Amino acid sequence: MTEKTYVYDGNNYSKEEIQKIAALSDAEIKKPNERVFHTLRMLEGKEILDVGCANGGLTKHISLLGFKVHGVDTLEKSIEIAKEFNSTPNTTFEVRDVLKQQFPENSFDCITFTETIEHVENPAEYLREFHRILRPGGCLILSTPNATSLKNLLYALSYRKREKRIKVAKEIALEPRHTGTQLEHIYNWDFPTLVRLLDRCGFDHVDNAFAGSVPIIVPFFGKKIQIIKANSNILRNFESLNTTHVIKSRKR
Repeated sequence: MTEKTYVYDGNNYSKEEIQKIAALSDAEIKKPNERVFHTLRMLEGKEILDVGCANGGLTKHISLLGFKVHGVDTLEKSIEIAKEFNSTPNTTFEVRDVLKQQFPENSFDCITFTETIEHVENPAEYLREFHRILRPGGCLILSTPNATSLKNLLYALSYRKREKRIKVAKEIALEPRHTGTQLEHIYNWDFPTLVRLLDRCGFDHVDNAFAGSVPIIVPFFGKKIQIIKANSNILRNFESLNTTHVIKSRKR
């Protein structure tokens, strides 16, 4: 009998391997994590919709705060993992594209859309749909990589030469599709552009934070040198150079 495998982050894993990944994900959320901290502190209402819930790690922790939360994702394999490893009495999960399988109007008090808007080709459609299914005064909390982070600014230096840009374009053309990974990032948002889009889709800005620092490694005379460690405080006074936006907005 063939052993059952699970697909996560574009790769296949055994049950034992996916259990370890789920445990690591759980520990990552429990330990100090700025993006998760700000997401959880911004929650309100009673019924939450977690769109793009992936393996359900964040969904689970939202439910443990006492919220009733429904996690949806378009990837069947992700929902399979969520149901098996991250279910609680307050959670439900399903495979669902919220644009094609619409919820009734005024269905939820709050929607979380974390690390997902950079993946979708039609972000404004999603935001307008969220506006429709939120209850009056409901809120949307989203997070996404920050286009103006120090990491991205340094990365831009790597393709300053035309030859490098041509190489990057060829590599992108060969990337596998529908992996659910970073290879699917088709947008990169700076703060004003994201707030402007939210405004045009009927949302008022309520709160925001810049979160997180990742290890930054740069090439130096043929070697790779780490100039900033993970979760470093070096950018404490330069928040807008951190890696992630967390933005809360309210249905107008």
